[in-house]
Amino acid sequence: MGGLELAVPYNNDLETLREVFRFKEWNGNRITEIYLSGPQEFAGAGRIVPALALDEFESLVKEIHSQGIRVNLLFNSICEGAEWYSASVLKSILEYLRKVHEDLGVEAITIANPLYIREVRRHLPTIEICASVLGDVDCVQKAIIFRKAGADVITPHVDINRDLGLLARIKKITGARIKLMVNEGCLFRCPFRKFHFNYISHKSRNPGPGRRVKAEDNVFSLNCIQLSKNDPSQILKSCWIRPEDLVKYESITNNFKLVGRTSSKTMLLRSVRAYMDESWEGDLLELMAGNLYSLAMSQLLHLDNKSLDQFNFFETAASCNKECSECSYCGSLVEKLLRRGLFTAGKMQDLGMQ
Repeated sequence: MGGLELAVPYNNDLETLREVFRFKEWNGNRITEIYLSGPQEFAGAGRIVPALALDEFESLVKEIHSQGIRVNLLFNSICEGAEWYSASVLKSILEYLRKVHEDLGVEAITIANPLYIREVRRHLPTIEICASVLGDVDCVQKAIIFRKAGADVITPHVDINRDLGLLARIKKITGARIKLMVNEGCLFRCPFRKFHFNYISHKSRNPGPGRRVKAEDNVFSLNCIQLSKNDPSQILKSCWIRPEDLVKYESITNNFKLVGRTSSKTMLLRSVRAYMDESWEGDLLELMAGNLYSLAMSQLLHLDNKSLDQFNFFETAASCNKECSECSYCGSLVEKLLRRGLFTAGKMQDLGMQ
């Protein structure tokens, strides 16, 4: 399939972005797009990041394009309030999107709301539309609706990442390109997810000065860390995809997406290198974002990535019926492999320590 195509996040740090460019062609694979949110005056997104002005966004787009890499604008808020559907607000948003596409040359946009996908497709027929992972496409029925609305690419719900049969059916029936998010590290079938992203959708419109994090911004994260601490089987149930297992998806897609818009420079570059290499000799948890990364950092946990090969983890997980109450595989395996109290060089780097 001509190598992997990787979508890499902009973590709001120009120095990191320029380091990412070093890997744009690596090991026969390519970074084909950088994704980022735009000015908060127009919409929120799926992460709370520092405020970005329109002129700053324009400069970022130019710098990314100078490397021959596409830009994917995130427009994947799941809630903006009732006014989001008013004619005046919609008109203003469409004019903004027209500007970034036609004047700035932004090639793609990621949207969670299928109603907005339909409107953007009607008014901007040449832009590539990606159905966001926050659209929760976890079955053929939803995929069809998003495709008919105008999505060219579908990023399915991470909970079906290991259901290769379902992913293949979505691809075949819709004809859409599939892009899989590989390292989110959230709880499997998380009951807090929609509430968390609803909060983020509103909070991301008004992030506050700098990188200051308020206590309420961590409510959901602390909750999930505690759940995973009490039940470490959640580490293996979370539907991440290891670098070594990307090849197992070659009949479905060669498009993969890294999480990391709020990650440190060292963590993001580590993940880029590992997934471009399609191999990682180290702690799997140091490649994960979200809950699993925070859990590992706060509890000093370590899970040797290569050790999973000894237990045919991918084959077992991909054939699992997901009836966890009837199975102890993940719990038993994680107790064998998880090491505690290990302060690795990677963790030190991510904390800014030598």
